[in-house]
Amino acid sequence: MLLGILFSFADAQTVSFDKSKKFIWYGLFAGVLAGFALFFIRLSDPKGMNLILIAFNRRLIIFIAANAILALSFALILSFNKFNKNLNFIMSLIFAALIFTGLTYLTPPLIQFTQEFVYFGEAGISTNSLLRALGYALGLGVCLLLVLSAFKVHEALSIKAKFLFLACSLLIFVIEFGAKAVLALRNLRLIPRNDLEFFIRLMWSQRGQYPDTFIYLQLILALIMLAYVILTHRKPEGEFANKALLRKEKARLRNYRRWSWSLFAWEIAAVFILIVLHYYDTRPPAEVQPEPYELNNNIITIDLAQVSDGHLHKFSYVTPNKYDVRFLVVKKPAGTAYGLGLDACDICGPAGYYERGNDEVVCRRCDVVMNKNTIGFKGGCNPVPFEYEIKNSKIYIDTQELIKHELRFR
Repeated sequence: MLLGILFSFADAQTVSFDKSKKFIWYGLFAGVLAGFALFFIRLSDPKGMNLILIAFNRRLIIFIAANAILALSFALILSFNKFNKNLNFIMSLIFAALIFTGLTYLTPPLIQFTQEFVYFGEAGISTNSLLRALGYALGLGVCLLLVLSAFKVHEALSIKAKFLFLACSLLIFVIEFGAKAVLALRNLRLIPRNDLEFFIRLMWSQRGQYPDTFIYLQLILALIMLAYVILTHRKPEGEFANKALLRKEKARLRNYRRWSWSLFAWEIAAVFILIVLHYYDTRPPAEVQPEPYELNNNIITIDLAQVSDGHLHKFSYVTPNKYDVRFLVVKKPAGTAYGLGLDACDICGPAGYYERGNDEVVCRRCDVVMNKNTIGFKGGCNPVPFEYEIKNSKIYIDTQELIKHELRFR
């Protein structure tokens, strides 16, 4: 929303910026290039540059907030005063600085997502990695189409209305990055602890329950803007020298209405992604229910036929101390071997595992994919192994082996 509005001011049809409007586009390209540079600097030496870049990002957040406050003040003044073309140069520099600092901050994490297409333990090219890459491309496409639609809809407004909607969008942005800036100032020890900093830190910690609040506020503002354009661009106003000019005006109004509906459509897509797709992506996987087994003289017996289908099988044993010790059995893809381990690991504790698709065993906490051939061995996020015996087509487990690990399931 904000990018679309800012780019609208760089369009010749919106405001006569002369050559100074180019600074806004320079800010775009420079910000993206700076973001790429920061990403590759971190990539070249992750450990050595980590603390340096954290401190740099905190200072960058402060500059973003300062630029946004300056742009907001400028927009508020021009919302209620006559636009002065002599201010073009100053306004272009302010907007360019905001775009440059903002994209410098946002580009590295955007590129970082490309490093997460392939999860640990997966093949380099797989259905899941291709789907993640496709989802990334579609998500980026929705963002760019939102920028383009906001750009075209904002273009339809009068000068005062342009600055008014810009001021509202900047106000939302200033609240978000202003809070981040106060926290950054405190983390850099540039300000002492105070009540304002404590209040912002407290509110920011609660923001985790509603992480997309500022996105929704921008989308609501975009909804108001597009509704205003649709209502004010229904019929031509005034007199026209001939029918050709009338048809041209009707076409212009129709074009802006269409862009308004386009913005509405991509808003719906964004809300669908934020709510529906996010829910399906983050919902807890279905719990694998414990299966029955035989228990005689403190020996658990499981028939191999029960667990020979290659899927994940979960079992549960309640110890005398009332600890529910869960353990897993899976037939390995290679040969006739079986992998056994606790439904817990040394890294993620008793978070447990679930089966994704037909061939993936995944940690619930860190989403690492287990190699089925390594289940039963120590290391990494693998299920913790324990002693067992296989003979006569059955698995035998002494319950004392499970009792040894009962404290893992406190």
